[in-house]
Amino acid sequence: MNYDCLFQPIKIGSLEIKNRFVMPAMDSGTTTLDHRFSRQSCCYFGARAAGGFGLIIPEYMAVSPYGIGNSKEAALWDDSYIEGLKELTQEVHKNGAKIFAQLHHSGMMCVEKNTGVQPAGPSAIAATNYLEKVREYSNQEVYELIEDYAKGALRAKMSGFDGVEIHAAHHYLLAQFLSDFTNKRVDEFGGSFTNRFRIIAHIIKRIRELCGEDFPQIMRISAEEFLEGGNHPEDAFIYCRMAQQAGIDAIHLSTGTGMGGNIVAPYYYQPGFNVEFSERLKKMVQVPVITVGRINDPAMAEQIVASGRADMVSLGRQSVCDPEFPNKVKEGRIDEIFQCTGCMQRCYYSKGCEDSDVGISCMMNPFSGKEDRWKILPAQKKKKIAVIGAGPGGLEAAWVLAKRGHEVDVYEKNSTAGGTFRLAMVPPFKQDFGKMIFTFETLLKKYGGRIHYNTELSNEMLGQLDVDELILATGCQPLVPPIPGIDVNKVKLANQVLLGEEIISGKKVLVIGGGLVGCETAEFLNLYHNEITIIDMMPKLAKDCVSRVRSVLLERLENAGTDMLTQVKVTEILSDGVRAERLGEEIVLEGYDEMVLALGARSYNPFEEEAKKYFSKVHVIGDAFRARDAKYAIYEGAKLAMEL
Repeated sequence: MNYDCLFQPIKIGSLEIKNRFVMPAMDSGTTTLDHRFSRQSCCYFGARAAGGFGLIIPEYMAVSPYGIGNSKEAALWDDSYIEGLKELTQEVHKNGAKIFAQLHHSGMMCVEKNTGVQPAGPSAIAATNYLEKVREYSNQEVYELIEDYAKGALRAKMSGFDGVEIHAAHHYLLAQFLSDFTNKRVDEFGGSFTNRFRIIAHIIKRIRELCGEDFPQIMRISAEEFLEGGNHPEDAFIYCRMAQQAGIDAIHLSTGTGMGGNIVAPYYYQPGFNVEFSERLKKMVQVPVITVGRINDPAMAEQIVASGRADMVSLGRQSVCDPEFPNKVKEGRIDEIFQCTGCMQRCYYSKGCEDSDVGISCMMNPFSGKEDRWKILPAQKKKKIAVIGAGPGGLEAAWVLAKRGHEVDVYEKNSTAGGTFRLAMVPPFKQDFGKMIFTFETLLKKYGGRIHYNTELSNEMLGQLDVDELILATGCQPLVPPIPGIDVNKVKLANQVLLGEEIISGKKVLVIGGGLVGCETAEFLNLYHNEITIIDMMPKLAKDCVSRVRSVLLERLENAGTDMLTQVKVTEILSDGVRAERLGEEIVLEGYDEMVLALGARSYNPFEEEAKKYFSKVHVIGDAFRARDAKYAIYEGAKLAMEL
C-alpha cells in the first residue's frame, strides 16, 4: 500500500505544512516549576519533528497565571518567558516541522492551591471533578480574558511559533462558555449560540489585529462532550461554522471533557472512533479539519485522508509511542512501528519505573520522553549475550543489544514469542499487544539477533552456552495459593482459558480473583455465553490497573450482566463453589459449573543459582525478578541493554 495522501503538503491559512501528520498537545510532565519548557521538553518535541511530524502542538500553555491546569503548566502570560520558548521553537524548526502554541485557560477547572485565587468561570458552577467553589467572571473580566489570549498569541509569535491553537475543547474555559451545562450568563456572552461563541469570535479577531493575517489560528473543540446537559455534535458543528466565519484557519476536532468522556481513550475504544465527526464536519466547512482518536495504524491514517473524512490526522499517544511514525511510514518500515496499545500505563498516568524515570513515556517504548539522555550507542566492547525468555522484557533487551552490535541469541521454550503479551492480546480490543510482539521480533532480526523457538533449556544445557553474559527473562507463573480443597481438577487457570487450552461455553462460571487478569478473563468468557460471577478479597475490582481503563472495563462487565462481589476472602474450594468470609460473616457461593482461578502471578526464575556457577555476569529482569506490570519488564530490558 502506498501512503501518498499522508505526505501531500497542506496549507493552514497562508502557512504550508509538509504533510498531514499532527502531534497534538498533551501534558508531558517535563516542564519546570517556574512554568518553562525544560531541556527534556525540547528534546522530546524535537524528536517528533525529526521523526517526520509536519505540525507539532506542544502541551497546553496558560495565557494567565490564574488559569493554569497544573502547577507546572507552561506560561504565555509574561514577556519574560519569550527567550526560553525560543529554544523550543528552534529545536522543532531545525528538524523540519512547524509548531503552534496552544492557548489555554482552565476556568472553573482551576485549583486554588495552584493559582492562589478562587477559580472562576462563565458562571458560578463547580467542576464535577474538583468541587471547588467557583465565582462568575464579570463582563469586564471577560474582555480582559480576551486580551490575555491575544497577548499570549503575540508572545507565541515573538517566540518563533508559526501559529496558535485556541483550546476550546475538553471543558476548559472557552468550552465552558460554549456549553449550556456551565454557561448560565444573561449578558452578551450567554444564552444563544451567537452569544456563547462571542468570546472566541473576539479572540480570533484580536489575535488577527496583534499578530497579522499571516499568523494562522486553529480552534480545538469537542464534537461530543459525553456530559449530561453538555454539547453534542450538532451544537459543536454550529460553533465550527461560526469559527470559520470569524476567520479561523483550521478546526481540530476532539471529544470528551475534563469531567468525563474519552479525551484519552483506552484500548476499549476502537481506533479512529472520532472520525465520524470529522467526516460530518468536512461537509459543512471549507477550512482544513483535523481528526484524532486512537489512530495508530498508517493504513487507517491514509484511508482517512484519502477518502476525505479529514484533512489531517492527529496522532496523540501514537506520537508518544513512536516519534518516528511518519518517517517509518514514508520509508516503508511499517513492521518497525511501535504501535500504541491504548494501555495508558506511562503516557496518561506518568508515574515512572524508578525515580529517574520522570515525565511522559510509553510502556512499549521506554526511550520515549528520555531523548535528552537515553541513546542507543554502539557498544565499546562487543559481547556474546544469551537471553532466556522471549517475553516483552527479554525481546526489548535483545533488540537493543543487537542494535548496539552485540551477538544476541534468545531462547524461548514455546513455539511463539510474547510471554505475558500472549495473554494480554486475547481479551476484547487488546489485539495491538500482539502487534508489538511482531515489532520486537522484526527489530531483533533486522539487527542480526536470533530467536531459538521450542528450546526449553535445562541446567545442563545452560552450562553449555558459549556466551559472555546471561539475561534471565523467564517471566512469571500463575499464583496458586494453598487454599483448602484446591485441586487443579476442580479449577481452571485464567492462563489456560485465555490461551485456548480450556474452552468454557454456556456455563455458570465463578472467577476467583478480580484483578485486571480476572476481570478481562471474565469479559472474554462473556463472549462464550457464560453466566459470570467475579469475587475478590479487595474492596475494589481491577484495582491494579489505571483508573480510566478500570472504569470502562467495569462498565462493560456490568452491561454484560456480570455479578461482581468484593471483600470476599475464599477459605475453601468446594466441588461447585467456595466457602468464604465477607465482612466478618461466613458465606457459601455454590452451584457453579466451572471455576477459574485468577489470583495473580509469581516470578519464575529457575536458572539463576545454577547460572551463577557458569557465568560471572547474570542479569534478572522483568517478572523473573518480581511479578509486576509489563512496563517494568520492558523498561528494565532497555536500561540493561544500554549498560552492557
